[in-house]
Parts: sequence; C-alpha cells; structure tokens
Amino acid sequence: MLKCEVYGDSAVLLTFSEGFSEEIHTIIVNYTRSLKEKKIEGIVAIIPAFTTITISYDAHIISFKELKALLLHIPLEEKKGQLTRLIEIPVCYDTEFGKDFEELILHTGLTKEEIISLHTAPEYLVYMLGFTPGFFYLGGLDEKLFCPRKANPRMRIEEGAVGIGGQQTGVYSVASPGGWQIIGKTPVKIFDKTNLETPFKVQQGDRIKFVEISLEEYKNLKHD
Repeated sequence: MLKCEVYGDSAVLLTFSEGFSEEIHTIIVNYTRSLKEKKIEGIVAIIPAFTTITISYDAHIISFKELKALLLHIPLEEKKGQLTRLIEIPVCYDTEFGKDFEELILHTGLTKEEIISLHTAPEYLVYMLGFTPGFFYLGGLDEKLFCPRKANPRMRIEEGAVGIGGQQTGVYSVASPGGWQIIGKTPVKIFDKTNLETPFKVQQGDRIKFVEISLEEYKNLKHD
C-alpha cells in the first residue's frame, strides 16, 4: 500500500515498499512517468529511489493536502514500462586499477579470475541514480561477491573506478571520497558535464553489462 508522508516543510515522501525488487522498481518507474505526464503545478522536483519517491513542491502554489490527494489518485501499474536499454561498459581489471583485489580474494575465497567471471556475468538493473552526478545503483550482484566496504574510506577515488560495496557494485562517475573495494576501471565517461542535453550515460531502468578488456584496450579506448 502506498504511504504518503510529510517530508520536511516542502516535500512529500512516497513509500511503495519496505524492500526493493524488480516488481517495485517497475511500479516506481511507471508512477514517475505518470506523475511527470500530469504536470502538476507546484511540483519542483521528482526524485525516485529504490522503494520511495521524494517530491519537492512550492507550498505557495499547492498545499500538502491538495498534493497528497492528487498523488494517491495516480494508479500503481505493475506492467513493464518502456523497453530498457542494455549498456555495455568495458572494464579493465588489471592490477594497475584493481587496488583491492587482495582484500576481496581474502574475503570471498575466490580467485581473481573467478571474481572477474562472476562480476561480468549478470545484466545489472539500474534501480536509481544518486550520491554523485550520474552514479548508478545496481541490483543483481552475485552474493558470492558481497564484501564489506573498507573500514577506512579513501579520501579520493578516481573517476571511472569500478568497485564493490556490500551487496552492490558500480562505477564512480566523478572523483570523490569512497569506501568501496576497487577492482577495476572503465575508460567510459559516465558523467559528461559538457554534454548539456544528455550528461548522464546511464538512466534509471537501464541494464548494465560489464565487459572485461585488457590494459592495452583500456589505453586505446581512453585516448579515442
């Protein structure tokens, strides 16, 4: 059942479920699309996440009571939305970039080759974007690769670094502090601030496939 709550002085928090799944993800994607199509006057921003949508609004234009009534009137659709894109992201797992392979090997009991094989096997679902511009949160990591974040996070992780943190894997879209276990790097630019029309390479609902490349291939792609 959809829960609608006050979230600060000018925002609403919609909660669709206590736990996330592909079914809940589909409902949130469909709901977000329907909400945007309605173009409700007063809504400032719509921010979908794993199990929630945060909606900020201008209280001078629409009240919480009015907005809540409109939001609860939007149907919850479980059918699949528009076709998703499959985006292949090349990753170099060379030791030059895979700074935390030893820690991951010790924690999982797997070899480096087994870790790479398991990491590149799935088609990951993009549940949401956040943390930094263009950073995407994925579902679908093999549980054999689950690994705690670092006890002492690094002050700076390079743009393009590929890591594992807890039950998730992802790509650092910009250089930033972080505590994920770094296993590789992609030459692909995930966030391009010079591209004003489509700065984010990945969107919510896309599927991601990591593809292993050599260090030489990485350097060639990086300089294209």
